[in-house]
Amino acid sequence: MQRMNDTFNQTHLKKIRSRVGEELGLSFQKCKTQGTLMRFSVALAVFAACFLTITPALAIGIPAVNDLLYFVLPETAQFFKTVQMSDIDQNIEINVESAYVHGSKAEILVSVRDLNRDRLDDSIDFYDSYDLRTGFDSIGTCNQIGYDTSTGTATFLIEISSMNSDDLITGKKITLSFQTILSGKETKMAVPIQMDWSNISNEVITEKAEHSDAMLLIPGEEILKIMDGFLVTGVGYVGEQLHIQLYTPRRHQFDDHAALYLKNEAEAIIQANAVYRGGYNTGDPELDKRADYIDFVFDVPNDLLSHYKLYGDFYSATTRIDGDWSITFPLENN
Repeated sequence: MQRMNDTFNQTHLKKIRSRVGEELGLSFQKCKTQGTLMRFSVALAVFAACFLTITPALAIGIPAVNDLLYFVLPETAQFFKTVQMSDIDQNIEINVESAYVHGSKAEILVSVRDLNRDRLDDSIDFYDSYDLRTGFDSIGTCNQIGYDTSTGTATFLIEISSMNSDDLITGKKITLSFQTILSGKETKMAVPIQMDWSNISNEVITEKAEHSDAMLLIPGEEILKIMDGFLVTGVGYVGEQLHIQLYTPRRHQFDDHAALYLKNEAEAIIQANAVYRGGYNTGDPELDKRADYIDFVFDVPNDLLSHYKLYGDFYSATTRIDGDWSITFPLENN
């Protein structure tokens, strides 16, 4: 399944192939053409090795084999998944309570409960880590619709639809997986940020954003620590616009994010345009790190800047739990 700004990571696929090769003694060679025959051949090779070593049902439990089979032949991979309406990992239980599948859309009701009863609260979030194994590209949303304080159980509605209305969700069962849970979310609003406007430079070094023509400040060193996880690393004018660069080194782990804005003496607010230089999952840790530097751009002339003060709203999570929850439930298509 694809979500906004996500692309398939070829480096990750190579790692999967390498791991499968090591575990099953296979070698995958790069071909010039890839089609149904090649996909079938790879799947056949994997299952041939599985039959010689372990049963296919057990092989599907090996994450590397599972991921590769879903890539080359998702219908076959799904066939060997056993029906399991709930899963427990890290002592956290996720259940599929009900599901409604109609055509190219699926609506799934899921409950989450911490069996330790001390790590999750009503701010729990799956951090876009859920994946419905449909065999085609799809988009989804996940919204919490309830929280039972007496049991610590959160209930979510996950809605998934195909990016192509001709791709129908079919079969006798389907698998929903989760990888990450965030909780303990904190919000700090209208935090004053003590900026010195007396020496803002018009001579700054810039670079082009990856997915637009916007010019941004190059990632800089710490100028001001606002709070843990939020650092100002650049300030300057690019043309007629003020750029304030915010570095959030934990954004890809704890979803740290912020909104910066200016206020004048009359309490009038000027919002910034937040410009991102790139995204995650590039396969290059250095490029992924650069995505944590965000430019907040203001249309305020330098000679009027002294009339404004900088504020920010800050959001973060304190708890992250990574695991491998996989739930396979029967389908009743309508």
